[in-house]
Amino acid sequence: MTAWIGKIAVVTGASRGAGRGIAYELGQAGATVYVTGRSTQNGTTDNRPETIEQTAVGVTARGGIGIPVRCDHTEPDDVARLFQQIQARHGRIDLLVNSVFGGSEASLPPGDGKRFWERPPEHWDAMMVAGPKAYLLTTRAAVPLLQQSPAALIINLTSFSPNQAAGNLYYDLAMQSINRMTFVMGQELQESHIAVIALCPGFMRTERVVDAGFSSDATETTAYVGRAVVALAQDPDILQRTGQAWFVSDLARDYGFTDVDGSKPMPF
Repeated sequence: MTAWIGKIAVVTGASRGAGRGIAYELGQAGATVYVTGRSTQNGTTDNRPETIEQTAVGVTARGGIGIPVRCDHTEPDDVARLFQQIQARHGRIDLLVNSVFGGSEASLPPGDGKRFWERPPEHWDAMMVAGPKAYLLTTRAAVPLLQQSPAALIINLTSFSPNQAAGNLYYDLAMQSINRMTFVMGQELQESHIAVIALCPGFMRTERVVDAGFSSDATETTAYVGRAVVALAQDPDILQRTGQAWFVSDLARDYGFTDVDGSKPMPF
């Protein structure tokens, strides 16, 4: 599948996890993918081996063009340099995928329990700064380049639980902030013909999940969310979905894609 040859995508937090799976599927579709994150061949985060260079090689191996750029998306200067580089080389962006998140890093202090009053303030900072704030900083800087595309799309990775808490209080607030951000961005960007989608994967077999021994409990691969991104990016009527949060499983039903084993896993 090379339906996205010539398109320019940015996938943040793409050294591993959902970001890597999304970057790979966009490469399979033929896109040029800027692979960003803090983990590089010169030093990785959280004692993990994966790097943005590895992901970029995987994008290219699948038929796209992978371009690794180190970027801490919580730092405005880093974000500005990223988009200056893209401006100079391509002059536009067709797709931005926000998938950075600091709330799962093992370096966080554990606290005294799982309830909000037992968690240290570092948990709030990790989830809200390396989450909604990073999404906002990145999207603000990307909008001028997205406006140069005839049909641009922003996808915000999130979690959505309409009738219950999404994990702990800090995580739930971070995800709901992203969902509300998506709604308002969708309204404000509609006149620019830029769609904004909040995308909710299920329990993915990421590198962390596999290494922690939970792969048998996980319901889907990271390719599943990647295929959802490709389907959304190719939808000529994507503005009909703007501002909304969508489960990957619902998009699998609507667009007809599957996970790598041919299944269509449901949400949590």
